[in-house]
Amino acid sequence: MFDLPRMAKIISDPVYGPVEIAPVLPMVGAREFDALRGKYQLSLSSLVFPSATHTRFAHSIGSYHATRLRTDRWIKLGLINQEEGDASCAHALYHDIGHAAFSHVTEDLCPIGHKEMGVIHAENLRTEIEACGINHDLLMKLLRHEHPLWTAVADKNIGTEKLDYLERDGLATVQDRPMGISTLRSYVYFLDGKIVVDAKASEFAIFAQNFYMEMYKSVYFRKSLVIAQRMFQKMVHHLIVAGELIPHGLFTLTDAELLAIAFFSDDTAVRTMYDLLRRRELFKEAVVFRPEAFAYETRIVDKPIDVRPLSGGEMRKLVDSPLLQKANHASLEAIEGTIADCAGIPRDAVLLVPVFNPERFEAQDVNVLHGSQRKIQSLRELRPNHFLAMEETARSYTALRVCTLKEHRERLSSPAIAEKIASLLFGLAT
Repeated sequence: MFDLPRMAKIISDPVYGPVEIAPVLPMVGAREFDALRGKYQLSLSSLVFPSATHTRFAHSIGSYHATRLRTDRWIKLGLINQEEGDASCAHALYHDIGHAAFSHVTEDLCPIGHKEMGVIHAENLRTEIEACGINHDLLMKLLRHEHPLWTAVADKNIGTEKLDYLERDGLATVQDRPMGISTLRSYVYFLDGKIVVDAKASEFAIFAQNFYMEMYKSVYFRKSLVIAQRMFQKMVHHLIVAGELIPHGLFTLTDAELLAIAFFSDDTAVRTMYDLLRRRELFKEAVVFRPEAFAYETRIVDKPIDVRPLSGGEMRKLVDSPLLQKANHASLEAIEGTIADCAGIPRDAVLLVPVFNPERFEAQDVNVLHGSQRKIQSLRELRPNHFLAMEETARSYTALRVCTLKEHRERLSSPAIAEKIASLLFGLAT
């Protein structure tokens, strides 16, 4: 008698080709993980980019594969051991398991964040995790960022999941990927409890950071998409207020299931917003507040838009105002009503779109390894102008928008009304 070899289980991935998942089949088969098949990686981006329909399931499988390649190399180099490598792969597979329907778009409406929910799921899936030979306690430390090896997967610049979604999202939207990304993957190491990139590949880390910033400008924070996201958030907020959805229920739903609840809603505000999104009739910019150096970035040719250039301090007031945060749905809706009353238009005809995720504008440093000296340096110190350029790019797409339906756009953007709106918002921000 002899033991048959474990049968292969292959998933075909558009980024990496064949991906072997047999070692983690019990984890892949968990209901909580399988639900990621029904959650788009880019949420509403297919409204603009029809091919952006890849899922968090695909991204997680890709991240797992990239982490397997990375950790196998580190094990051969003696940088980590097999147990740590296997746990890191499990971390990559489950790093997104806590996402709710429509992911980041609805996260502010959830009682806890997706990382906290992911920890809860992983705690409850000990049997499936240990069936894959994974050290459950070590995995939990990685998911909680309590072990420095968590950066192998989740480092903001060169973690495997970050590089996976940059490449995957780029191919699905702008039909491009960071230059030299394969080379960059091959020159990342784990030394002295830090994730580092070899100095010879530091230029490719810069390319990846630049691509990241451009993706935010062209895709993630694209004007039409942040408007669509705010419309969607308002719709879900009304579902919750109407008692047709409980916040924690968002974690149990796929994207399609949440849309079905909105479709069958008895709430007028929900039905109105759903119908507008379904027909892709998005609210239009009427008054826009931007940093003065980048006011020209709002395209106003033949469009009734009032652009208000602001100093850095003025823009910061609006960005930091508690009443103008995207998570403060009741406050935003009250302000929208006040603006509508000032303009003499229907109260449901105004949409206030605050600055989304301003913390993402802050460029994160990269550790650079000089191999011959085994010296680790800061990329920010080595290339300060690169980081200044990234910060400038981030400021260029910072905007607070007051939007309306097409038929009210000219009225809302008139100089007299726009001035009243500016006074109102700065009065609230003080």
